[in-house]
This record gives sequence, structure tokens and C-alpha cells, in this order.
Amino acid sequence: MFGPRKSLAFLVLALAVLFGGVTAPALATCLPVASAPTLSPHPYFLHAGFSRAAIQGPVLLPGRVALSYLGHSSFLIRTPQNVTAITDYNGVEVAGFPPDIVTMNHAHDSHYTDFVEPGVRHILRGWMTLKGYPRHNVTIRDMRVRNVATNIRTDFDASGTEIAGNSIFIFETNGLCLAHLGHLHHALTPSHLGRIGQVDVVMAPVDGGMTLNHDEMAKAIKALKPKMVVPMHVFGLDSLAYFTTLMRDQGYVPLRVTTDNFQLSRNVLRRKTVLIFPENLF
Repeated sequence: MFGPRKSLAFLVLALAVLFGGVTAPALATCLPVASAPTLSPHPYFLHAGFSRAAIQGPVLLPGRVALSYLGHSSFLIRTPQNVTAITDYNGVEVAGFPPDIVTMNHAHDSHYTDFVEPGVRHILRGWMTLKGYPRHNVTIRDMRVRNVATNIRTDFDASGTEIAGNSIFIFETNGLCLAHLGHLHHALTPSHLGRIGQVDVVMAPVDGGMTLNHDEMAKAIKALKPKMVVPMHVFGLDSLAYFTTLMRDQGYVPLRVTTDNFQLSRNVLRRKTVLIFPENLF
């Protein structure tokens, strides 16, 4: 079938792949769920004690992703190839080391900062700036990060709207798709859903008012159809309890963990789950 030279080349390539000489990024493809058309830290944090020490964890096996809750709306995501990203980075909810990627939103200054620690490779701001509409698509080894912009209210009576003032960031890695909803202020349209794609894990704000109210957030979760929901932006345990009840109505089972980190995998996501980090972290 092959000549001697082609056979030798094929054998060399096969051995390289087998023994790790040639590797391909272990990304994920988020399949569409609907058709889609073509500053200084906020003073609240200075006394809240939100800062955590560096997250140190074991080496991750392929197919696993480490998710650590830093507080407020910030998570540290870590991959087997040791790519790290922090969501809604504000300079206070930090990991003790510079991540490769930080994502931000600016509905409030507790979700972003102009003072990023040295060593961060990619700073992804999720709102429209003088540089234009927020469009991000970054790949480092086994992690791809992209965004879908949404609008935000300019004040709490919804009399004004800031176009593309928020972004939903999607993290694709090791066969999993994680979506961080940021400071979502409105229902998701078919266009949003199509561009987001089929996600496995959704990090959702459950404050019940500053973003969406609980019922509207539950509708957004239902439209996204993730296997796991991770509450964040929790303002009161009663609010968290009510949201968890709404998720039970959709067939999700609460999973309470006792540490600030959790390893995700396809096996863990076999059933619909609400992952609840320790209450003292909210």
C-alpha cells in the first residue's frame, strides 16, 4: 500500500504521537443549541476579606478541568496543560500568581480593574471600548476563550441601555465547554444562544436583582441546557436557596462541596447538578 519512504514516515509520525512528540490541543467544540444569524479595587472588597491565597492543586489528568471559586464572580479555571484563566478579574479576587488569561465585565467596578498584575498574557475586556466592539478568540495550548456580548442597564430602573456592556465568556478545553454569564441583564435571544453553543457548565449570577431576577435567570439556564450550574454573585443565602429550588424544578440536584475547588470531567457531568461552593465563600 505504501512505499518504503512513506511507510517509514508514517511509522515515525505514529511513534511521535504515541510517545508525546506530537500533540494537539485538547479543546472542545461547543455545538450550536439554536440557529444563529451570520481603577483601584472597589472599597467594598477592602474589608470583605475576599482575597485568597494561591490555589495549588494536583496535576490534572487529560479530560479534567479544575474550577476554583475565588469569590464574588471570580473563578480560576485550570487545564491539564496548566493554562489558567480568572473570570471577572478585579485585582482582588486573585490566585496568588498571574494567570495566562483574565476576563472582565464592567457593570460595576467589582468585576474589572485597570490595574492588572504583571505576567498576565491576555486581558479580555468584555465591553465596547474606543477600540470597538468586544470580540475575543484566544487559544493557549489546551484552552480556547471566546465571548458573546450582551447589553446592560445603565441604571437600575432600566431607563437606559449600554450596548455590548457585558460579555458571556466561553472556555473550551478538554472536551468541556464552560460559560461565565458575567453581569447578565436580559434574556438570551436565539442569536445569543447560537453563538454561545452547547455548553456543559454555566457560572450564573444568582443575586436576584442586580443582574436578572431569579425566574428570568432560571429561564436563561433552561435555554442553555447545561449539565452543571455554578452559582456566583450570591447576595444572601436565602437568595441562593430560592435559586436552588428553581433549579430543582428543572431536574438539577444540589452538590455541596467543602472546599473552594472542584475537578470537572465528562463523568462528573452525567447528571444535572447545581455545584454549590462553601457558604462562607459567598
